[in-house]
Amino acid sequence: MSLLNIAHRGASSHAPENTLEAFQLAIVHNADMIETDLHLTADGVVVVTHDPDVGGVAIDSMEFIEFYRQRPFSPALGRVLDSFADPIPFNLEIKYPRSGYYDGIEAAVLDSVRKHGVLSKTLFSSFRLPVLQRLRELESTARIGALIEGGLGVDDVRMRVDVLRAEAVHVALSWCREDRVAELHALGVKVYVFTVDRWEDQRRLIEWGVDGIFTNDPGALNTRLGRESSAETSTQ
Repeated sequence: MSLLNIAHRGASSHAPENTLEAFQLAIVHNADMIETDLHLTADGVVVVTHDPDVGGVAIDSMEFIEFYRQRPFSPALGRVLDSFADPIPFNLEIKYPRSGYYDGIEAAVLDSVRKHGVLSKTLFSSFRLPVLQRLRELESTARIGALIEGGLGVDDVRMRVDVLRAEAVHVALSWCREDRVAELHALGVKVYVFTVDRWEDQRRLIEWGVDGIFTNDPGALNTRLGRESSAETSTQ
């Protein structure tokens, strides 16, 4: 089995997370995929950042120009795909404001991905089931990875997989167990685990047969796996 080495918010151990620099380093470190987080401004621009507000102001109440003044290092999704869509696939996690949902974010994300011609290699995820249901309704061929919250059992996960026609589930290290990995594989889905940087944890997951690991240091994971990396990284 070939383990998928997924750069969590880019190579975020070596550069500020969710920035062009972190994404470039993920490529240099030979990550297989980049995970990043998406929010929506008041004027409908999909932006790459983790938190739903900037300095206490909700992103969905700010137009893009104001957001960019506050966070010039946080790019729009279009700019990210302009720069990196060709060399590496993305896992796009669709986020949400502190209350409710972003109106139209699913369509906006899909529009950007389609314009860049990378729909078939993009993996979409979210913790919110309705977000992924809307995404599935808008695009029957979308590749979906269901993010699983800690309180859910395998039966709940099975329901989500069936409803979404998900190809993967993304689970926290604390949720993951060898028997659960086996049960999920029996459903025909891949198991990706977040966010794992310690080798002792990574090695245990590999022994359990997980399909991918989200890590802040993809170069270090490649070194531990005996894969080539274009950059020298820590292996501690």
